[in-house]
Order: sequence, then C-alpha cells, then structure tokens
Amino acid sequence: MRPAHALALAGATTVAMSVLTGCGADGSRMENKGPAAPTVTGQAGPPAHGVDPRLAKAVTDYRSYVRQQVDETIAQTDKLVAAVRKKDLGEAKARYAPSRVSWERIEPVAESFGDLDPRIDAREADLEKGQKWTGWHRLEKALWRTKSLEGEERYADRLRQDLGELKAKAGARTLEPAITPASMANGAKSLLDEMATGKVTGEEEAFSHTDLFDFAGNLDGARKVYELLRPVVQDKDATLAATLGQEFQDVAGLLAQHRQGAGYVSYDTVGTADRKELATAVDALAEPLSKLAAVVGG
Repeated sequence: MRPAHALALAGATTVAMSVLTGCGADGSRMENKGPAAPTVTGQAGPPAHGVDPRLAKAVTDYRSYVRQQVDETIAQTDKLVAAVRKKDLGEAKARYAPSRVSWERIEPVAESFGDLDPRIDAREADLEKGQKWTGWHRLEKALWRTKSLEGEERYADRLRQDLGELKAKAGARTLEPAITPASMANGAKSLLDEMATGKVTGEEEAFSHTDLFDFAGNLDGARKVYELLRPVVQDKDATLAATLGQEFQDVAGLLAQHRQGAGYVSYDTVGTADRKELATAVDALAEPLSKLAAVVGG
C-alpha cells in the first residue's frame, strides 16, 4: 500500500469542510484543518454565499465519475475472474491489465476506505508480517511467476467480493471525510506521486510488467480532476491553467509512444532513457499540479 492523499465521497450535493491531505509514514491519515468553508447543500435555492456553484458541480460530477469507474473495474474484473475459474492462463493474462485501469483512475478514493486498498492492491513487497495476501497482485504472481492458477480461484472470488464492497462504499450517500474541491486536487497530485514512485520505476507490476496500463489510468484520473476544476482555475489563475493543459498533453504524448494495439508494450522493454523521459515529464506536471488545491480551495 503506497502513501497517497486520501479522498472520500460525500453526498452528491455536499461540499464539506474537512480536507484529507495525506498519510503519515506509518500509513495513518493526517487531516489538514484549514479555515472552515461554507457547506453547499444544493437541495433548494441558490448556493451559500461565497461558494462557487461550479465547484459544487465539480464535486457532484466527480462522484458520478468515481461510480462509473468502479462499475467499469467490476465489469473488467469479472472477465478476469471467469478466466481464473476456468484456469485459462492465457485469457487471464490478457484480462489482468485492463481490469486495473479504471481502478488506477480513482485509487485515492479507494485508499480512504480503510483496509480495502491493501486487500485489493497490496504488492508482495508491501506485506507486513502475518498479513494475508489477497488481491490483484497475488493473481499477477500466479499468472506470470508460478504460471499456475491451481487454487487461485478463491483469491479471484475474494477480489470480486472486495470490489463489490468498494462499489457499496463509493455509492453511499454520505461518507467521512467528505470530498471537496481541494481534496480532489490533492488526490490528483497523489496519482502523479503514484506514477513517479510505482509506475515509472516499474515496481508496481513486478511480475507482469504491465505498468504502462496503470500509468495511463493514473494520468486519466488526474486529468479528469483538472478538467472538472478547470473553469475555476482558468478564472483564478489562467497561467496555471495553460501550464497544466500543456504538461498533461506532454505526458500523454510520451505515453502514446509506447502504445501497442489496444494496450501498451511490456514495461521491461522500455529503456532507461525512455523511462527517464517519462519521469521528467511526470515531475514537470506534478509541480504545477501541486498548486491546484490552493487555487480551488482558497
């Protein structure tokens, strides 16, 4: 489980006060208690004084986006689970990476739901002593390292069960901490951190080398947040808006160079120079993206 800014979902029309900005070194969450912001209920009448209705809409639209991505994750994972149950190694390998892309788009949300993230996405290297290993990466090792699906159907079924729990939590009307424009922005920055610490290095998909699928998911998720917040950013800081637009385009362009068919090349075929170029582009995007929360939350 990797450190990340956590997000959670509020009711579809609520912008709440608290912003969850990060995790401590031990993985515990730390709350940034900044100045309290007015709450937008949106049930009737005009928005509360001083609250930009475009930000309330961004929160509502992001909630819908998260639900869509969870549904897509489940739809793709069902194909993986079916292949594992049939012990079809080739089919299961083909279904593995696509099942993770939508998850990677919204991973900061899932990381706010207690132990769901480690149950679903823990890497072998992340395991603590005595921790039971479940989730995608257990299946990844079976597919690419041991090359056997014998007995793995129970882990596939558990993954599907945990994703069902994610769906229930993501669809809840009210959760704490609530999602805010600033926490959306912090979540987008955490996705860039994911790219820099797990994807560019090749650590995330140690057995399958499907890191570029995850990279694409992280980039999509961060860009979606920016697109939802862009109308306000454009008004408040047009220079930042232009910089972010260009930097997102630059990273996407580099990633596109590694496309292969409907997916991406195996990451172990990407040379050191290309990896460095990706890392440099991610860093160039992360710097202005780190300013987004202050613009939309200030």
